[in-house]
Amino acid sequence: MRFWPRSMAGQTMLLLVVGLTLTHAVSMLFYSHDRDTLLAASGGREFAHRAAVVVEMIAAVPAGQRPQLVDAAQATDLDVSIAPENPLVREYEEDWRGRMIRELMVDELGSESASRMTVQVFDPAEESGLGLASLNPTAVANVRVSVGLADGSFVSVAGALPAHGMSASASTLASTLVMAAAVLALSFVAVRRMTWPLRKFAEAANRLGRDVAAPPLDERGPDEVRRAVSAFNLMQARLRRFVEDRTQMLAAISHDLRTPITLLRLRAELIDDEEERVKTLATLDEMQEMIRSTLAFAREDAEGEAMQRVDLGALVQSLCDDLAEAGQPVECADPPSLVVPCRPQALRRAVTNLVENAVRYGNRAAVSIEARPDAVLIHVDDEGPGIPEDRIDQVFRPFYRLEGSRGRETGGVGLGLSIVASVAYAHGGEIALANRKEGLRATLRLPR
Repeated sequence: MRFWPRSMAGQTMLLLVVGLTLTHAVSMLFYSHDRDTLLAASGGREFAHRAAVVVEMIAAVPAGQRPQLVDAAQATDLDVSIAPENPLVREYEEDWRGRMIRELMVDELGSESASRMTVQVFDPAEESGLGLASLNPTAVANVRVSVGLADGSFVSVAGALPAHGMSASASTLASTLVMAAAVLALSFVAVRRMTWPLRKFAEAANRLGRDVAAPPLDERGPDEVRRAVSAFNLMQARLRRFVEDRTQMLAAISHDLRTPITLLRLRAELIDDEEERVKTLATLDEMQEMIRSTLAFAREDAEGEAMQRVDLGALVQSLCDDLAEAGQPVECADPPSLVVPCRPQALRRAVTNLVENAVRYGNRAAVSIEARPDAVLIHVDDEGPGIPEDRIDQVFRPFYRLEGSRGRETGGVGLGLSIVASVAYAHGGEIALANRKEGLRATLRLPR
């Protein structure tokens, strides 16, 4: 079982509650000890005074009248007796209460009585061994004092001290629980308020991977979080400028190349050699296709299509139907109706690229949709030879192709899967390729 929470809020709340509860418990123990010490001192002083009064009264009367005083004293909560010998065979003065009562008795009776005084403080559990009866069943400690008189006899006075101990009371437990509940509630509010900017920070970092043009974060929260958010906003602005500059440069270069290619095409028409003219025009067509694809790739990055809630099953089904009507060997399993937020035009283009690749390299395309609680998977299967495992990750790089030619007959310029990856990342998803026995499977994952 896991007791340590994983979140910062949970860890902070646990530390606060445990730390303050332990501190409160220790404070209550010290308080209880001080309270019990004061009660014991007060009770011991009262017992010493009453015992000293009884001893002085008995010592002041003749021996014949002492039994009457003993009987009168027995009517109180004191146990008084007279014996020819000291009934206390050992002292318990190592107990602080015994030492305290001896000092109080000496103060009451005088210092000359110290040599003839014996004090015992014991717990009720020890009474059976001492041959004494409990004077107060609720007392935690009993006390007996024996004082020698001038005639050699001993007066023994026994009583009960107030309850002493640091056992937790119901009020102590109740106050601890109330304190823990109050700390838990207040720390929950405070910690959530402090960690809210961090949650927004994490969401913004995740959103940055999908949309570099996302609005900046509000600089709120503690100073440390404000500085982190400010640095994040500055980083996002720099990344946005870098991507925009790269996209504009790529689009400008591709656009500017169209003019010289057009001039070269006009001059190629004037070539007398038929075979050479055909080769030159074919090369120019390839260059034109590269420029068109590059411009499309740049527009894909530059244009920020708005997110819409779209029936993904209907979108994929209509796309497959259009390609099948155009004579392409495309099949689509009956897709479920799944309404998901997406950029429909960008997503349509990505799925189209996957299907066209499957037809071009794998003879046919079989499209299916798998619904999961957290994501939707679009599978595109073909019957081709697949891709070497060590080159699967490389095919998503722009202008990368498995074979060296750039002919349109063998697959264009190598931007199709790059566009698919760009669209997947913009949706917070991913694209993966996997070899099967029957061919290659491309899986486009979109979060729900």
